Amino acid sequence: MSNPNLMLHCGAAAVDRADLSEVVLPPVTRTYMPIGHDVFLNMVEAQMAEVGFTFGNQAHGLTKDGDRYFGLVELQNCADSESHALVMGIRNSLDKKFPASVAFGSQVFVCDNLAFTGSEVVARKHTTNIMRDLPDLIKTAVGRTATYRDNQNARFEVYQEHMLSDLRAHDLIIKMLQCGAINTSRVAKVVEQWHNPDHDFGGKTIWRLFNAVTEALKGAPLADMPRRTIEMQRVMDVQSGYVNQYEMA
Repeated sequence: MSNPNLMLHCGAAAVDRADLSEVVLPPVTRTYMPIGHDVFLNMVEAQMAEVGFTFGNQAHGLTKDGDRYFGLVELQNCADSESHALVMGIRNSLDKKFPASVAFGSQVFVCDNLAFTGSEVVARKHTTNIMRDLPDLIKTAVGRTATYRDNQNARFEVYQEHMLSDLRAHDLIIKMLQCGAINTSRVAKVVEQWHNPDHDFGGKTIWRLFNAVTEALKGAPLADMPRRTIEMQRVMDVQSGYVNQYEMA
């Protein structure tokens, strides 16, 4: 497996996992309780192990001051597909810019595409009781991971079976532009990948369009990926007739 496709931005740089423990936490106040990036990551890993998933390839990034952390981890178990894997996006901040949070996504091995097709499932502000509440929130979220993986495999099977004409594919590209899944600067790249893909995704199906979009989104900030690819998925689910039985609030 290749390394997860972590897109860093806003001054963030790739770091080793061990570097996360070196970040100095800001002081605790009456209403603010910071949680170390390494502590949060370790919590998530421990809960994933309880439901049968282990961490595979990992990528981690920190802003220069260490206040914001972004990570991607491949989740491995015996049911992994040969063509794609479940990945987890993890982020945490020490400057109150966003809560400790986790999102599920998919990585397509052949071209190292990454798409977050589940919304954030853990999102806890750094207030006084975060250390009391966060373990249970993580446990609840990761307990649904196997179901999410199975539904994602089923979704991709439907995508691979649903054929598209060029006209319909172009219409869906416009719909994705309108809903914010892609922006105007990436439309041409999506169209090019649809007609002349860099990798072999078979015939002109929704699966091919899915990968055309995720190829075009390479280089987009990691923080934008969940919102963009969730909107992309909604458009493709409607077109394919797939009924999502596991939509995370």
